[in-house]
Amino acid sequence: MSCVNTFGIHGSWDLNTAEGMANAVAWQLKLFSTIKDGGKWIVPRSGTVYTIHHAKKTAVRAIGFAPEPDIEHVIKAAGWTVLEMRRAK
Repeated sequence: MSCVNTFGIHGSWDLNTAEGMANAVAWQLKLFSTIKDGGKWIVPRSGTVYTIHHAKKTAVRAIGFAPEPDIEHVIKAAGWTVLEMRRAK
C-alpha cells in the first residue's frame, strides 16, 4: 500500500520491505524529533506510553492495554533501544 503520512513521507509502509521499513524509520525519527528529551509519546490505539530519551537514544515503555511489536521493531531499526519501565514494588 502506498500513501502519504502526516510528515509527508511517500511510498510503501510494509515493514517487510526495505522501502516500507525505511519510511517507518523516517516517520518514527521525525515524530521523536517533536518530543522533548524526557517527553512522552502515547500511542492512541494501545495506550502504550513511551518516554523518549534523545541523548541515550532510548524509548522507555510503560505497557498499555495492547502490545506494540511493530512500533518496537521500527524503533530498534532506527538504532534506538526500547526498555520496559520497572514498576515499583
